[in-house]
Amino acid sequence: MSSTFGSFTTVRLGIYAAQKGLDVTGNNITNINTTGYTRQRLDQVSLVTSAADRTYSPYKTRIGQGVLTTGVSQLRDPGLDLSYRNATSDVGAADAKLAGLQDIAQILDEVGKGDGEQDDGVLLNQMNDLRDLISQAMTNGIDTYNGLIRTSASSLCTLFNAAANSLQEKVDKYEDRLSDQVDTINNILTNLRDLNVAIRSADIRGDEALELRDQRNLLLDELSQYVEIDVQYSMEDVGAGLMVEKLSVSLGTVPGHYHTLVDGEYAGTISVDYGNNYDVTLNPLVNSAGIYLDPNVDPDNPTGMVLLDNDLYGAFQSTREMLTEEGEYASIADMDPTKGDPQANVKRGIPYYQKALDSLARTFAEAMNKINTEDVNGAALDPAKGAGALFSNSSNGDDTTDITAANISVSKSWAEDKVSVVASTLTGTDDPSGDTSNLARFLAAFDLDHAFDPKDIQNDAEGAVYNGTFEDMLLRIQSTLAEDEMNTTAVLTNYTITANEVYMDRDSVMGVDLNDEATSLMTYQKAYTAACRLMTVLEEALDSLINGTIV
Repeated sequence: MSSTFGSFTTVRLGIYAAQKGLDVTGNNITNINTTGYTRQRLDQVSLVTSAADRTYSPYKTRIGQGVLTTGVSQLRDPGLDLSYRNATSDVGAADAKLAGLQDIAQILDEVGKGDGEQDDGVLLNQMNDLRDLISQAMTNGIDTYNGLIRTSASSLCTLFNAAANSLQEKVDKYEDRLSDQVDTINNILTNLRDLNVAIRSADIRGDEALELRDQRNLLLDELSQYVEIDVQYSMEDVGAGLMVEKLSVSLGTVPGHYHTLVDGEYAGTISVDYGNNYDVTLNPLVNSAGIYLDPNVDPDNPTGMVLLDNDLYGAFQSTREMLTEEGEYASIADMDPTKGDPQANVKRGIPYYQKALDSLARTFAEAMNKINTEDVNGAALDPAKGAGALFSNSSNGDDTTDITAANISVSKSWAEDKVSVVASTLTGTDDPSGDTSNLARFLAAFDLDHAFDPKDIQNDAEGAVYNGTFEDMLLRIQSTLAEDEMNTTAVLTNYTITANEVYMDRDSVMGVDLNDEATSLMTYQKAYTAACRLMTVLEEALDSLINGTIV
């Protein structure tokens, strides 16, 4: 009799398990289009009692007493999560870098290739226009062409100024973008902390909090686009022997050297020091500068830290590099791995293109000024013949020091006709009318190789001197940008393919598949029907046992 009545408990548990299985399957199906939803599974174990009967027969067969549902779990693979988040960090880094290069290209393409009708670009075309006017002055006389040459030179300066101003506007844009990313990252860290607290409370209550875990995983995926992260799960003792899950998130760029972003109920915050132009090459123990992490993850150790280039990766770092990387203009300090970036001399952001244009503008101005103030032997030319500086660092004076693309201008003396283009280097009776030997020097300057030394722009720069014409230098700037764009595009394509493949692999595990759920529906429905049928059979058997034996 006890065995027969015990079977009713077995059937009841089977019906309950089948019903819960149908509920879980239905929940999966209805959430098939829910962003971030992780496929759920009903966890079951066989119920077997281990207690011995008061009277035990060796001929008695022991079997299980049914099924117990122990909870609902998610189907996730931590390894695939790690691979996917690493892949999204790669995509985020390459995508942000390419976006920055394309922004720079919008400026330098206009300076370089132009709109199709000006294949040489507006800047090079203006240089060629200036050159043509000097050539015509050799034939028709400098008195007629001095004003035209000055107007052309002024237009050239304006183009330099416009390009430099446009690059500075990009700096301002990327400052705002970096600030926005800091706010986004900090919001994610705060939300992760709050979800950790909510999940911890749910674990204490015995609630799986699967939906909260889905939200947390979505935030981790989003965070991995901005910075490379390492996610760790551990068990925390909350007292009375109760263990609950604890999630920690660290910067995972350098193995074994992690900076904690989130540690259970605590979260750090990131900030930017704009006062030092994001320069983290200074010794952080002496003068902290750049991007900071204020941990707030340990009340006993609230000291912040500087995040160096080696500590960051992803879209956040690429945005930062658009504001900091100088390429050949980088210094030894910039390449110090303990304070800077060992690859700084081969990474190029907006500062590189600003300084490259500065180098072109300064070298051009210095060459033109030297020809108009000194002869081939270095002797000073006669001011009475108009000798003097043609270009200066301001239209309000004749100062020729520290000329850049942003400030290059026709000198005040040239603009007021106190200085003119000197046509001849001859003096006294040796100066025949119509001599154009100095104009020839101007023309030759456009074809001569000049030394574009990074140290002229950045005195501690470690880059090599480039020798070439003005046109060569301009084309070098353009080709460097084009090569960086091409390489970054190829890298982004490869990273995107890899990320998509990993995403599909992960989705095959955690995503809802209608075919699998349809199979589960049929399985649980048949189990439910069979359990109900078993209940009927047991009822009929019990009825026969009770009523069929009455005399």
